[in-house]
Amino acid sequence: QISILNILAKAVRQDKFPLGFFITSRPELHLQETLDTKEIIFATQIITLNHLPNTSDDIRTALQSGFSLILNDRRFKNALKSVLRPWPPPQSIEQLVDRSSGQFIYAATVLKFI
Repeated sequence: QISILNILAKAVRQDKFPLGFFITSRPELHLQETLDTKEIIFATQIITLNHLPNTSDDIRTALQSGFSLILNDRRFKNALKSVLRPWPPPQSIEQLVDRSSGQFIYAATVLKFI
């Protein structure tokens, strides 16, 4: 990850570099330290999202809605007919909400790969 950040920083230092990059990450110390170096900081704009109001309720709703769509999808009717309801159980939803750390991308990725 750090190598990729350094390569991108080197590229954008060139005059008239025609591309911009949007990079997202969880707040990890080694990445933050790299982004704060003088070689990279000039070319970055950091937007911190973990200061937003509590998004857990919204993420929970998105997960419940997404799982409901999967459960009611005709394509999965036979595969899911023996699954106990509610599916997934509330404690699993809460575990996913906790693991999302307030980031919708985690919940969206979970739903994408179910």
